[in-house]
Amino acid sequence: GRWTVQEAAEQSVAAPTLAAALDSRYISSRKEERIAASKVLKGPTETPNVSKAQIIEDLEAALYASKICSYAQGLGLIKAAS
Repeated sequence: GRWTVQEAAEQSVAAPTLAAALDSRYISSRKEERIAASKVLKGPTETPNVSKAQIIEDLEAALYASKICSYAQGLGLIKAAS
C-alpha cells in the first residue's frame, strides 16, 4: 500500500490505480466524516433503467481491467527499481 506508492513516486513511476486503492482505504477509515457528509450530500433519487445482468457484466469487466492495470503498474515499478 503506502510503501508501494511511496516507492513509485521515488522511482518516478506512475501508479494511479495503486494510489487510488490506497486513497480509498484511507477514506473508508474516516467513518465519522462519511456519516457527516451523507447528511449534507444526497445521491441520485431515481433508479437507472439498466438491467441487473448488464451491471454485473460491466462490473466484471471493470474489475478485470483494474487487475490488469494493477499488475502492469506493479511490474513497471519492479522494472524501474531493478
